[in-house]
Amino acid sequence: MRLRCGRCPPCSVILLVVILVNVSFTSIPGNHKRIFCLADDSLEEEDDDFLAEILAEQAREEEELSRMEAEAREFDDMKARQPSGGSGMPGSGGGGGPKMGNMGGGSRTMPKGAGGANFSKLEEDLKKKEAENSSKTAAEDDEQTSQAAERIRLKREAAFEADLKKMNEEQRKKAQRQKKKDAKVVKRILNAHKAGRHYAVLGIRNFEVQLGPYYIFNFSLGPLILFRVKTKDIKKVYRNLARTVHPDKNKDGRAEEAFHALETSATILTDEKQRSDYDKRIISTRRRRNKYAMESAVGVSQLAWRRSVSSLRVAKRVLGPFSTPILVVGALII
Repeated sequence: MRLRCGRCPPCSVILLVVILVNVSFTSIPGNHKRIFCLADDSLEEEDDDFLAEILAEQAREEEELSRMEAEAREFDDMKARQPSGGSGMPGSGGGGGPKMGNMGGGSRTMPKGAGGANFSKLEEDLKKKEAENSSKTAAEDDEQTSQAAERIRLKREAAFEADLKKMNEEQRKKAQRQKKKDAKVVKRILNAHKAGRHYAVLGIRNFEVQLGPYYIFNFSLGPLILFRVKTKDIKKVYRNLARTVHPDKNKDGRAEEAFHALETSATILTDEKQRSDYDKRIISTRRRRNKYAMESAVGVSQLAWRRSVSSLRVAKRVLGPFSTPILVVGALII
């Protein structure tokens, strides 16, 4: 019997399905590849356009900032050239200050929105530079002052050593003992002055307490100040200490520096306005310190409570039904 497979209808249908499936599988990768290539090309074009917009925006901002800097420099130059007591800038019509939009030519106008923001940013940058320059100048001044004090110290130490060579053994020991005492006083004054504690510079214990002000309905009570050191007592302490620290009497090398620190603290504490400002700063510092200490204590207590509770829970799980009596016995023992 000869087989007719492939010509009967079922076999023909199966053969047709196999051919269609192969054709579809062989054609799909090329189509997908072509579609993905088109999508990648469109994404690259969109990225290029977005990058071009960003670069153009940055270029516009840089140009605007450079123009604002030029206008600010021109404004400073015009302000420097303006005579004192004048009635305004030239060309301002006698009114208020100059308009930034009309500076450097009639066609240059202040842009809306971004221009004001750039000018404020420029002003902030200038303020930061001024602050940095002032801090740098202050640091240089402190460095020069410390170098000058060190030169004076070395000079005084050399003079003291020269005086020791002229003394006999007993006088030399006595001078050295006195120099140690003078050095303690000078060190205490300089440490207190470095910390900004003017009362401690003079050796005064400040127990001043301010109560209030308290407000009751529409009435105010206080502030009440207790244990305030009188100005005459401050002056008396200053006179006694100045005789001890004076460079002609004190043999320590930094006696002159300590004497100037003593004068500065006495000047602040004997002037009512300066002393009031200094006392306000002390009170605000104490309040901040007390607030921080209270917050730290509360935080530590809360942490200890949470740890204790977690420890009790773990002990209860471990000990099971015997946890309660064991904990009670442990608490009684403690």
